[in-house]
Amino acid sequence: MTTETSKDTDALIAELKQLRADFAKLGELLQTTARHAGEDAVQRAKAGGEKAWSEAKSGAEDVIEKIERNPLSAAGIAFGVGLLFGLLFGRRS
Repeated sequence: MTTETSKDTDALIAELKQLRADFAKLGELLQTTARHAGEDAVQRAKAGGEKAWSEAKSGAEDVIEKIERNPLSAAGIAFGVGLLFGLLFGRRS
């Protein structure tokens, strides 16, 4: 009976060692997966930022081009918008 118990104990110890090794591998795998997910998120955010910057830059270039083509109209529009804001937000004493 002692030899059977000893065999069972040795088998249990071997299984626990294997289980510990499996958990270590699982931990490494989770760590690697999390690292790659973070890198992917950074790349997507960077691509989105570059796209937004490109669109904003293109829009600004269009406005500059329109102002250069019609400087008097642009000045008149700016004056009108400034006057409108002045009337809306100006304080009257």
